[in-house]
Amino acid sequence: MSTLPFFQALQNSEIAVGIGQSNHLYGVVAQIFHIAGLVLILAPVLLVNLRLLGTGLVNQSVPHLVKATNPLIWIGFLSILFSGIFMFAPSAALYYPNPAFWLKFQLLAAALVVQFTLYRKVTASEKPNRALAVTTAIISLTLWFGVGIAGRAIGYVAA
Repeated sequence: MSTLPFFQALQNSEIAVGIGQSNHLYGVVAQIFHIAGLVLILAPVLLVNLRLLGTGLVNQSVPHLVKATNPLIWIGFLSILFSGIFMFAPSAALYYPNPAFWLKFQLLAAALVVQFTLYRKVTASEKPNRALAVTTAIISLTLWFGVGIAGRAIGYVAA
């Protein structure tokens, strides 16, 4: 079953049409919040992963660093979620054929799975297994930065 009818229905909904017909300044503000949200996710992820790699904040325990940075990740995620819906809804059907759009969400799904499983397990330990910590950090950084790059590519990749 195709998701295209859902995308078309969303784009034609009263809310999406209203957003699309509103002042373009709202779209700019949504993009700013989207990018700020990504930064609020990537900065803590980078800090913790550098710690897992043994190259950054080595005087901080991994669990302490995770506890200190998790609120930023959640704020960033909420910012991205709401601003993304605001940007997506008025043009949903236009995103449907865009391969960068789908790649972004595939990478996001993979990043979230890693974040809530392997990453959570590794970062809960005061002294995680070195090989597992390095592998987890590389996977996590690759996926999260991939999400950002794929998201940026959406505007440049045509169907």
